[in-house]
Amino acid sequence: MNPENVVRALCARHGLPPEAGAPYMPLIERALAAPEDVRERLLTLVDGSLAQRAQGIPGDPLPRKDADREVLVAVARVLHGWTPSAPMLDLGSATGRPGSAPESA
Repeated sequence: MNPENVVRALCARHGLPPEAGAPYMPLIERALAAPEDVRERLLTLVDGSLAQRAQGIPGDPLPRKDADREVLVAVARVLHGWTPSAPMLDLGSATGRPGSAPESA
C-alpha cells in the first residue's frame, strides 16, 4: 500500500478528484508508517474530512499560512499610523532587555 493509492481510493470513495487528497498526503504517509491502531484513527480522520469536503461542508477556509498573513496585515494596518511615545521608546532601556541601548551610550 502506498500513500498515493490510499489517497486516490479515499477520494474515489467520496466522488472527489485525486487532487483533493493532496493536502492529506503527509498524514497518509505517517499513518502508513504507524502502528495499526494509530493508522486506523488517522485514516478515519482523513476519510471523514474528505466526506465533509464532498458534501460541500466548508473546512478551514484559509490555509494556516494565509490566515497568519491576514492577522499580520491587520495588525500592521493598525500600527502603521501609530507613533510610540517617548516613554514607550525608552521601555527597552528601563527593562534591561537585550538590544536596548544602555543609558550611557
